[in-house]
Amino acid sequence: HGSGTTNPKNWFAKAMKLMEERARLPMVLTYRAVGSGTGQQEFVGNSASSGMSYNDFGAGDIPMSKAYYDQLMAADPAQAMVHLPFALGAIGIFHSFPSGDLGGAALQLDACTLAKIFSGVITTWNDPAIKAQNPNINVPANQLIMVGHRVLGSSSTGGLAGYLDKKCKASWSLGSGGVVAWPTTAGFIAADGSPAMQSFLKNKMYAIGYLDAGHGHDFNIPEVALTNLNGKTRSSQQSIALGGVAEAGNQGIANFPVDASADWSGVNIYDMPGDNTWPIVLVSYMYVKKDQTSTDPQTAAALKAFIQTILQNYDLLCEENDFTPPSTALKNIALAAATTIKYPSGMVAFEFETDTAAYTGMGANTISLKRWSFDDYERSVLKAQIVDLTARVDMAAWKPEPPAHESSSGDAGLIVGIIAIIVSAVSICVSSGALLKAKGTAKADPSSTATMIGMGQA
Repeated sequence: HGSGTTNPKNWFAKAMKLMEERARLPMVLTYRAVGSGTGQQEFVGNSASSGMSYNDFGAGDIPMSKAYYDQLMAADPAQAMVHLPFALGAIGIFHSFPSGDLGGAALQLDACTLAKIFSGVITTWNDPAIKAQNPNINVPANQLIMVGHRVLGSSSTGGLAGYLDKKCKASWSLGSGGVVAWPTTAGFIAADGSPAMQSFLKNKMYAIGYLDAGHGHDFNIPEVALTNLNGKTRSSQQSIALGGVAEAGNQGIANFPVDASADWSGVNIYDMPGDNTWPIVLVSYMYVKKDQTSTDPQTAAALKAFIQTILQNYDLLCEENDFTPPSTALKNIALAAATTIKYPSGMVAFEFETDTAAYTGMGANTISLKRWSFDDYERSVLKAQIVDLTARVDMAAWKPEPPAHESSSGDAGLIVGIIAIIVSAVSICVSSGALLKAKGTAKADPSSTATMIGMGQA
């Protein structure tokens, strides 16, 4: 079981589900999306756990903090860990400014202006610093800026704070970590997690906040255009399309220690040079203890298989979830670090069948990419149908009203199609629920001979 950053939650959830479906033996894996800070806390443990981890792996879009790293190394015996970088992602600055009030242009804000907004120095949208960068802005007088910020420990906060600390120390005094002592003045609103930030930006007018870029793009939330080190101004979406996140990773490869078990707390790739780079790029890591020899062998096997699934990017889930894969050099650092993890002597590792392997593909400890779930197939068909219907609805929305004598059967057909898809989706949910119930019954049956790989651990 893992816990940590919310950003890759969909990637991890799908990877775990596919592993469960493709394994011959029953397997249970879970991930709690609670933020990088909480993931680090649960990885390090506390006095109640005698310093033992609450999770089998942690995950964060920031390296393990120096305080936590030092705590692990000061334990008796030392709790050595490795950082396994598995993806790069952009943090975007999003807003809910009415486009008409911007004269149709993108909202542009430099780092020092952002620092003053997020530290509560600039509080209204008609501030001269904002108007100087957005000459066509037309906003009600003294319109309050509604500032959304994360609570608890957040890697998104760490990305924003780290960038502002690097670019404009004179205007930013709130530090560079994932926990910030935000102002409590009017206009500052706490958002617990990425979904809450999405909701805040969608429902609160004249607001500004920050998100993993993909989470903002999914809901078409307007972005603030930032200027990179080479003086190029664009949104994260534009930069990503130009390969700007990958470029930032390539430019920053020298920042990563070769030893993945060293202190990585100072590692970042903010504001890297390059025409297309995005200035706020985070690296996503898995945190894993090097010594797994005391871990339940079945749990350890599930953990090792999950690490392989993520680092090797099976099914291209990295790109599917709007992340950028690490460069070959950074991926090799992660793969080399994974080989230093020591597993229990009695562990039987999982094998992966990627190409047809007669006989061995049916092995008890084989996760076969040749095993398919009909639910996945049906969902993929539904997704394609929804995309098609959405495009048709969008096109219909722009058509002029038909004369009264013309039939509107086309619209009726669309409605019928949408209803059919909804009914199909509900039926899948019902069948999936029945399957889960059946699995639960099997688990509860003490006569069952199936091994629960990772049950209660991985």
